[in-house]
Amino acid sequence: MTPQHSRGRHVAEDAVVDAVPAPLAAPPADPATDPVTEPHVPGETGVPTENAVPTEKPAVSMRRAMAFTTTTSMLVPVIGVVTAPVLARALGVEGRGEVATAMAPAALVAAVATLGLPEALTYHLARRPDQTRRALVPAALVSLLLGALCWGLSWAFASLLTKDDVQLIPIMLIGTALALPQMLVGLLRGAAVGLQMWGAVAADRALSSLLRLVVLLALALAGVLDVRVAVIAMSVIPVVTGVVYWKVLLRRPPAEAAAGASAGGPPSSASITRDVLSFGSSTWLGAVASMATGRVAQLMTTPLSDATQLGLLVVAITISDVLFILITAVRDTLFGVNARFDDREQLMAISRSALLVGAVGALVLGATVPLWIGPVFGAQFAPATEPTWWLLIAAVTNIPGLMAGAGLGAWGRPGLRSASFVVALVVLVGAFLLLVPTMGAVGAGLAAIASGTAMSVFAVVLAARVNRSSPWAFVVPRGSDVVALGHEGARLVRAVRARLPRRRS
Repeated sequence: MTPQHSRGRHVAEDAVVDAVPAPLAAPPADPATDPVTEPHVPGETGVPTENAVPTEKPAVSMRRAMAFTTTTSMLVPVIGVVTAPVLARALGVEGRGEVATAMAPAALVAAVATLGLPEALTYHLARRPDQTRRALVPAALVSLLLGALCWGLSWAFASLLTKDDVQLIPIMLIGTALALPQMLVGLLRGAAVGLQMWGAVAADRALSSLLRLVVLLALALAGVLDVRVAVIAMSVIPVVTGVVYWKVLLRRPPAEAAAGASAGGPPSSASITRDVLSFGSSTWLGAVASMATGRVAQLMTTPLSDATQLGLLVVAITISDVLFILITAVRDTLFGVNARFDDREQLMAISRSALLVGAVGALVLGATVPLWIGPVFGAQFAPATEPTWWLLIAAVTNIPGLMAGAGLGAWGRPGLRSASFVVALVVLVGAFLLLVPTMGAVGAGLAAIASGTAMSVFAVVLAARVNRSSPWAFVVPRGSDVVALGHEGARLVRAVRARLPRRRS
């Protein structure tokens, strides 16, 4: 649900690239006096050291990376708003809730079985791009082994997860089995981010969204769209579009990386595997907590309330994703770029600007929801208006924490980042148990606000301490942020106008 919907992001954040000072490196931490920091000890932590971080100008600028990810990520919520009515009208409120119930374990399996390895590949390959294939192979083997184990657990607890729905159990197991190839695509995506292959990441997002719209619409028009078909279609599409990452396996290392490997001798396969698994194990708990937080709605709403409330909540989540997916796209870009090129002032400026833009976007979207939610989704979904408002507020409360968490991961503190996600999950589950039985989807929205606020406070405080800066530097917008956003907006308008056909006099 709302933090880390690993539903999976803001459009003007790249504006701050030209407005922030030069990269600011945090002073070295003293582990004896600052127990929050986790300094890297070569040969002990299993992750690349600070010496491995490139310091030259990025080949792909933050602005270009942001442009790729935010532009294509906008397709996800936009097309989601289009496809959601297709599913809602074809399946009804209860059927839509059954689809969400059937797909929830698959998403949780994907988070558990990947063991945090997509993020580990991003971090590792951002510093050592010459080790792509040797890092991918063991990561894939570990993920598939754990994925098979998780499928077995899903089978064992299928009755509990579906409330003994004998028709829904086989559908859920099919969706969970299809999570295994999705995990491999996730590993390729993590590698692509670390290699700064933003074009491939953007193509994956765009093709996946468009193909989902076309396929679901065609099935609905043909009259064959039911719960089983919807689960299979939505599970297979991400695998099909994952073909865009084929170049990851053929990617040649940069000349400087190859030269460095030749001079110092290539690391052994065992060393590479240990490095990746070490970082992944530090992020694993956070990845599981993040995905679990995003799936609490599907897993807990029906047992605590009913499928009707879950159907309303799914629609509310679909709408709030317009903000949340853009926010998480910015977070993912920050993690990938800062893992390679450390720019902490830039990260804090983007956090402040994202919060400002997100608050304005939530206000505008929330004000218009009552006007179109009924006509678009159907009159039976009009009660989803209030849960949508609360989820929009929750998306805004998550922004500082997501940006600070990206910084913690990129700065080599994955354990602290994971801890913030665990805090979010614990607060969400507790609030869910308290509020959903009596308030339904509205209670779920309020629980999301509590969770997002707790996660942001925790992550921002830790990131500020690691960076030796004020927590407010991640949260309170400055005049320079507003000016930078204005300049970037004007630049975007000029770019669009330059591409428009000119009228002939």
